[in-house]
Amino acid sequence: MSQQNTDEINALIAKKRAEVLSRIASLNLPSGTAASSAGNGRSAATSTATPGTPRNMGLAPGAAGTARPATLQPAQKQLNGSSIQDTIAATRARIEARLKAQGIVGQAESKPATAPAPAPQKHTTELHPMLQDDYKASGNRFKRARLGAAPRISSVKANQPKEPEQLKVEHEVPSSFTDTSKNPYFDPTLGNRRTAGPQTRRHAKQFNFVQPGKIVALAEKRRTEARLEQLKEEIAERARKAKLEEEVLDATALQLPEPPEVEWWDAPFLVESEYRLDEENLKIEGPDSLVTLYVQHPVPIEPPAPIRNMGEAPSQLILTRQERKKIRRQRRQEEQRERREKTMLGLLPPEEPKLRMSNFMRIMANQSVPDPTRLEAEVRRQVNARLAKHEADNQARKLTKEQRHEKEMAKLEASEQRGLVSAVFRITKLSHPQHRYKVAINASQMHLTGTALSGPQQTLVIVEGSAQNIKAYKKLMLRRIDWAASLPGMDVRASEKDQMQTDEEIDYSDNACHLIWQGDITERRFSQFKQRTCPTESQAKRWLAGAGCEPFWQLAKQYDPNDSITALDPFA
Repeated sequence: MSQQNTDEINALIAKKRAEVLSRIASLNLPSGTAASSAGNGRSAATSTATPGTPRNMGLAPGAAGTARPATLQPAQKQLNGSSIQDTIAATRARIEARLKAQGIVGQAESKPATAPAPAPQKHTTELHPMLQDDYKASGNRFKRARLGAAPRISSVKANQPKEPEQLKVEHEVPSSFTDTSKNPYFDPTLGNRRTAGPQTRRHAKQFNFVQPGKIVALAEKRRTEARLEQLKEEIAERARKAKLEEEVLDATALQLPEPPEVEWWDAPFLVESEYRLDEENLKIEGPDSLVTLYVQHPVPIEPPAPIRNMGEAPSQLILTRQERKKIRRQRRQEEQRERREKTMLGLLPPEEPKLRMSNFMRIMANQSVPDPTRLEAEVRRQVNARLAKHEADNQARKLTKEQRHEKEMAKLEASEQRGLVSAVFRITKLSHPQHRYKVAINASQMHLTGTALSGPQQTLVIVEGSAQNIKAYKKLMLRRIDWAASLPGMDVRASEKDQMQTDEEIDYSDNACHLIWQGDITERRFSQFKQRTCPTESQAKRWLAGAGCEPFWQLAKQYDPNDSITALDPFA
């Protein structure tokens, strides 16, 4: 090392020592401490003070104003220079040894002027594969987020999550896919070789609404094409039968016949076989003419089905109760408005106020009433007069007994014109007088016709009438009458009680009534309702055969109330 470098190092050391002493002085430490801190482990050289450095630390008060530069002895300078060189050499040797151990060649000798850049420290031990974040292996950050972070603990490789392998898109379909012998599911009509393979998912199409009439037009077009094809087939079949398949008919070969001089339908009315505007040529009158004075009336033919209600007016619209009330309210409001308008115009006299006991004092408040008792009597008279008029109007509108009967019969005929219904009931026992009376009297009151035929094992009740009356009669037979009751009622006459006393030994506990048949009929088969008793089954069948109801007896015998198939819903 040259003398110049040694001087620079000594100057630098002295400068740093002065800075340390100035910092110690600013802390107001004793001189002994500063001296020991400055000279610990260093040479015994005295400090040199710079012009701006205070010198009064650790000195006597009298020596505070005198500043004398300290000078180093030659022996001390030589000692300090040799110790610094040894320190620098030892430090450089340690650095070179460390760099050689790390495999880095020192560059201090090759480039002494510039300091070498610090090389990055290399790890001598590689990290575990589970601790490395291989971000370059998977460039998709969404896949890394889905797979999650790698665990920071040791684990076997089988437990590590695997990324899904991307399918390889083959734009060219292999030959084995399009070969029908190897792939029986391949359909060549779905596309060519390039589009026959699996296709990618297409985007959803927009709505394409069918225009009105498009389907009808398409159907009509297809029907027309079908008719044309059918005509072609028929023509081909006819040509095949006539052996005209080899012949080619040209349109020019078809020659239309010339029109005749007189058409065949005009020939009987013409004298000559030609058309002329002459009355003498017409054969209208005469014995040989086809025109006669007689009019032929064809034989009338009955219609295939009876036409009912030809002369009746069309049925009116049936309104609900709320609609009828609304129409009545609107009609009354219109009449009241017209009456008020006529009163305002002077066409009608003003109506008298309707006085009542609750409002006559309010109405007569503006008038002087000399006799309140007379006014009260007048109000009561008006109230009684209005009540009497109301009752008289009701009596005038009330129908007489004959009118009510005619109205009921008219309603019955109107309901029967809509259709007749027949119902057949099977009763186990109809020997109780009270039961027989209810069955007969209700049938006659409801204008039902039929019969109650009692046999040795069962009783058959046949009724026919309007649908409304049949519905009411079914409620009577299936709900209201207690067929298992055997005690007489309070309204039974004495003669019937005597007859029931003789029938006390009959057990009605298993007695019941069932509906076995119901349907529409075209006409009545009975003129009235009658009860009949037949001692034998054959006699009952013969009597029913005369009315055309013989199958009902066999149906009643085979009826099983516990069979869900044959059982009917009586109020359906």
